[in-house]
Amino acid sequence: MKASENIMNRDNNRMHDSGKRQQFASGTVRDTADDKPRPDLISPYANEREGAWLGIGAKKYAERNWEAGMPISRCIASLERHVIAYKKGKTDEDHMAAIRTNAGFILHYEEMIKLGVLPKELDDMPKYEGEK
Repeated sequence: MKASENIMNRDNNRMHDSGKRQQFASGTVRDTADDKPRPDLISPYANEREGAWLGIGAKKYAERNWEAGMPISRCIASLERHVIAYKKGKTDEDHMAAIRTNAGFILHYEEMIKLGVLPKELDDMPKYEGEK
């Protein structure tokens, strides 16, 4: 089997398709971007600061340590401590990067819990409203 055949067979030779097309002035045609996520709109400065914060954490704990999961309540507690520090005007750490990082952890954990990759027990937040 050729390398190109192996690559094509790896994903069952399929590509997601909305059924809608957009044609560009050059003549190129592509599936539309309707209803697709727009990570291209995320600030590169915010990404850079979050990445720097994650780099500090990687040195302190281990690379990708956070991906193993922790209770969401721990992320909320850390996030809220950093919000308070930011509101007080503290500049001893990049508190806003820490806030964004903790929020990112929570988003990641929610998705991994939905996918069954992480245990649902990590979502230990009280449910005052909505689904129980």
